[in-house]
Amino acid sequence: MQHIDPPTFDARDVYTTCIANARPNSRKRLESFTDAVADAASAYEAAAQGQALHTVTGLAATPGTRRDRKALEGVYTDRLAKDRAPGRHIYEALKGTTDQEGRRRDNRCPLCGEGLVTTLDHHLPKNTYPLLSVVPVNLIPACRDCNTGKRATVPVNAGDQTLHPYFDDFSHHPWLRARLRRPRGNEQPSMKFFVSPHPDWSDTLTERLQKHLKVFDLDYRYSLLVSSHIASTNHDLTMMPTNSVAPWLEHKAEGWRYRGNPNTMGYALFKALAADKWYVNGGWRGSSPETNLD
Repeated sequence: MQHIDPPTFDARDVYTTCIANARPNSRKRLESFTDAVADAASAYEAAAQGQALHTVTGLAATPGTRRDRKALEGVYTDRLAKDRAPGRHIYEALKGTTDQEGRRRDNRCPLCGEGLVTTLDHHLPKNTYPLLSVVPVNLIPACRDCNTGKRATVPVNAGDQTLHPYFDDFSHHPWLRARLRRPRGNEQPSMKFFVSPHPDWSDTLTERLQKHLKVFDLDYRYSLLVSSHIASTNHDLTMMPTNSVAPWLEHKAEGWRYRGNPNTMGYALFKALAADKWYVNGGWRGSSPETNLD
């Protein structure tokens, strides 16, 4: 849920680099798809800029034979991602986890904002769209949970599209929100994460945001992470007068903006705690018979 700049690699150059050391017969067959890969990349980029990747279904029909489709999928697996593959340096650059001198960069997953980048995710899956197997703008740096959770998801309409980190940027509005689930008995407080769109946003965009949370299972994954943050916060609050609690939580929320983007787990968490009167007025000290489970 963090916008990142799209890669500057040319799709045709990446493809030809990857197939450069293929054996003659294989290379000849793969070279016959070079123009089709470049054309598919152009069609993909135009659709992504128009938030209409659900309309590129025609790309899925090419090539027509199973043998050729597997060969194109293999360009990613064997010629880009594999150690010592001719395109491995491009794979590492697309992951972006190190700079040119090998120093580690901030490698937070742009899809969830919490995991560490360990792989590349095909935004449109390579088994359905083999022509896009090594198209750079279709390859998103991702953590393992996001990559495996999404699997081969394909959008079937405009609202079915997950956010694309290269082409979507909705960081000017805090649309990721949370609500405190008050504990019962010996339970611990927990959080429900949901979408709160800007009033001017379309129903389609709201559907896309909700789809993003669902496909990457973010409500569940975030809810597993917040317990330690709430426990640490409760400890800090023991030293604080009640009238200082809400302002301090608001201050904590601001610290969780990431490059100005408020759509992070921590920002939503601390905003929700600051807004909950029960919690602010002492609910943090222990459980309550009240519930606001939804």
